Amino acid sequence: MTSHFKPVLSVVLFLVACGGNGSPGGGDDDPSVDGGRPDGNPTTTLDPNDCVGVAANFVSAAQTCGTQLPGNAAATFEAACRKGITKADLCGGDPAAGLACFETPSAGDFECVLGEPAPYCNNDLGAALGMYCLIALGNVQCASGVSCQFDSDCPSNSACNEATAQCFSKDAYCVGLPCEFNADCPSGQKCNDAEGACILE
Repeated sequence: MTSHFKPVLSVVLFLVACGGNGSPGGGDDDPSVDGGRPDGNPTTTLDPNDCVGVAANFVSAAQTCGTQLPGNAAATFEAACRKGITKADLCGGDPAAGLACFETPSAGDFECVLGEPAPYCNNDLGAALGMYCLIALGNVQCASGVSCQFDSDCPSNSACNEATAQCFSKDAYCVGLPCEFNADCPSGQKCNDAEGACILE
């Protein structure tokens, strides 16, 4: 497990206030089903219904690791994923591979780190950050919907993300959030230039 990940429980707890519902769907772990990367390569189609499986897989992994989750964790995680898919063209990493990897359970999807599930996706950083990106873009603390050009356009304790042109909370957990510079990421995170996504410092 690399140091680029923090247990996902932090993401779910951040998102619980957002809530959400979803509908069942299907898919598989083959990234070619969803197409290529959203970076100008072959057209990518991301199915919001895959978020159902991603959320269920996360909850199952959390139970395996012994993580205590709020009762609405799956719905919250799914809702953020669905919302993030609508903005996936902003993502670095590989959201299609991330959804394909996490949509159905596999032994290499998550690792237990300090009793919590951490996305691993068979050591594929691009896929894991792609999935994290969808969750970050669905989290109002990471992508507030408030348009900006400069930090001064944002409320206090917020900054302007150059990649999304939206304000984000400086204290939020936004691993996977699209970035161009370290300043596009919250405190304790930095921009991974190769993936164009925030990671932990």
